[in-house]
Amino acid sequence: MHKSMTGFSSKYVKYKNAILSAQIKSENSKNLEILIINEYNDFSLDNMIKKEIEKKFNRGKIKIAFNFDFIDESKELLEFKNYINDYKNFLSQKNINLTISLSELENLSKKQKRNSLKKPFIIKKVIKLMKDCSIELEKKQMAEGKIIISAVNKKINKIESLKNLFHKKYDLYSKKLEKKYLKELNNHIDSGTINKKEISVFIEKIDIEEEVIRLDSHIKMIKKIISKKSSKNIGQILDFYMQEINREANTLSSKSKDPTISNKAIEIKTLVNQIRELSANLS
Repeated sequence: MHKSMTGFSSKYVKYKNAILSAQIKSENSKNLEILIINEYNDFSLDNMIKKEIEKKFNRGKIKIAFNFDFIDESKELLEFKNYINDYKNFLSQKNINLTISLSELENLSKKQKRNSLKKPFIIKKVIKLMKDCSIELEKKQMAEGKIIISAVNKKINKIESLKNLFHKKYDLYSKKLEKKYLKELNNHIDSGTINKKEISVFIEKIDIEEEVIRLDSHIKMIKKIISKKSSKNIGQILDFYMQEINREANTLSSKSKDPTISNKAIEIKTLVNQIRELSANLS
């Protein structure tokens, strides 16, 4: 299924007197960016996590964090703080300053506890949590991707309707012009003042058949792409086709002096911009 690039997932597991938690947050990005905040300070673990993420995601800025919280340490920590405060007071009476802060001592205590946990077991748990988080994140992205594709499809149908209406109105407009210039042609045919080259250039300028064919081709291709269950880099593909449709709308608008037709072209361009915003969130 088509996926969005945004999402959030978190999991945790208990081990001895600690809780190991993991979070994955994904944001929009043209490429795949992976940022890992690793309390365990293990670069080999970072590489293993990156490989797991790269298996499931091809675009997005993905932030991964996991940490350790120790259970039932409030009483122990309070006793520890009281002991440090008493010790600081004792040292101050001796004119000795304790340069290390309480927060630094707490972090040191937490680090020692973290290091006391069995490393191979922790790495195994972290990888398992990352896999579970990535599966949950992917499910959420698929659900959001389905909503985005549905919105894109509705807007493409509107563009197709406008294109058909645009074509009908342009046919009426060109027939009026044809009638007008045929009358002028009959008036000047005997006088020899008619400029055949100018008429030829004008007819070429108001002919929109090529633009309509290309526009129709782009719409059919987009419908084919979004109807598939999955398509790699669909966001970038849709963005490309929106640029092409926007170009055709500009050309169609420039070829018409009829304000109604020009307004239809503006409506198409507005829908194109809306689809580009939606496609920017597709992986």
